[in-house]
Amino acid sequence: MADPSEKVTEFPVRELREITLRIPGEHFFCDTIELPSSLKPEKYQDFAEFVLNGGVFSPYPADQLAWGFQANEANEQIFIFATPLLKLRQMGWQNLEYFRRVFPSFISLLGKEYTEPTLAFMLFEDTLTAGAFQTDSNIPDLLYSLALDEDEGDEAVEHARGKLLSLFNLEKYEISKDILVAHDVIRTKDGFFRFEHEWLDGKDADLEIDQDVVVDADALWTSDLRQSDFKDAEQATRKLARARWKGMIAWSVGMAAMLLAFAGIKIMGVKLDDKKLLSQKMASEVPLVIESQKLLEKLRQNKLGGIDPFGSLVRFAAYRGGTDDKPSLYFSMAHFESRNEVALEGVCETIEVMNNFIESLKKNNVATVRVGRSGEEMREIKSAKGKMSFDIEFKLIEEVPIKSAFMREPSSFSPDKSEG
Repeated sequence: MADPSEKVTEFPVRELREITLRIPGEHFFCDTIELPSSLKPEKYQDFAEFVLNGGVFSPYPADQLAWGFQANEANEQIFIFATPLLKLRQMGWQNLEYFRRVFPSFISLLGKEYTEPTLAFMLFEDTLTAGAFQTDSNIPDLLYSLALDEDEGDEAVEHARGKLLSLFNLEKYEISKDILVAHDVIRTKDGFFRFEHEWLDGKDADLEIDQDVVVDADALWTSDLRQSDFKDAEQATRKLARARWKGMIAWSVGMAAMLLAFAGIKIMGVKLDDKKLLSQKMASEVPLVIESQKLLEKLRQNKLGGIDPFGSLVRFAAYRGGTDDKPSLYFSMAHFESRNEVALEGVCETIEVMNNFIESLKKNNVATVRVGRSGEEMREIKSAKGKMSFDIEFKLIEEVPIKSAFMREPSSFSPDKSEG
């Protein structure tokens, strides 16, 4: 087994710069403290450092800790978390300046607010965290993390959850119906970090499907565990690098535009008259082409019988599931862009019902979900009050007419009216 101190040297530094390191939450001591009402946000860093150096919060001074904080100006609260640097080195987490960012594992649990006092759980790798939050606040009243016992196997998560529940006053909070599982963290190009989550069980219909947390990259610097001097220098370096990159891109685009403009002027000087005549001719034909396309489409639909809303809805309704008296899925609105393009809105009992409905339509050659220009399916599904609502655009597949064996092509013969 490799020595723990070799953890960060197994990767080239260039690869570590792309990694957001998350330290397991059980290694941190945390506390929520009231902020002085007169304190300005730019002084929160000094206040947190003052608390750490006071000796009550931690036996270590701030310069011997990997620490960070998250503050809420509206609620006048600050949540401080710290762990000794010596402890991190003993466990193999060192050279932290090589990484893109360094956070505690529970950082994304602080990325949202709740509509009621809530006790929320989050699982990251082998660490389960529980945080108690007041209404409309991302600062926890209490937060504890516990490492899973690998000897407990499949029961490890449930046992850890039970131990964490014993640390809270359960009468004060609504307990979350499921456990969030933290996955990848992605630095987006528009200056944000997206923390990806999913529900561990995911069977409760009251749970919202999308649980990803998106946080401004600049706002997350206070939660970074590295020393203040390093973070200040790193922010300045990265801002300068971004400015240089943007300047280089702007210069390159400008030079390319100048070269293209110069070449264009030369070419246009020779062929300007021909292009003008061609452009005028093409412009005059555009309306004719558009009208011709509309006419052809209209003729095609008329030939097929035009828009058939009732017949189309009957085809959809056959695959709603449930019974005739109580189907599992209801339509509330249908909009026909054309004969084959239908937008349906409605409600259903579960996401499984919706998936079965879509799969049955596709399997039986009734319809498929339309795909937009981005390549994504044009559908939106929401959960509220135990029901799933949906808004999906379908492409209806034309029914193939079935010819009976007793049918024959009409004959051109017509009987003589003079005969009996």
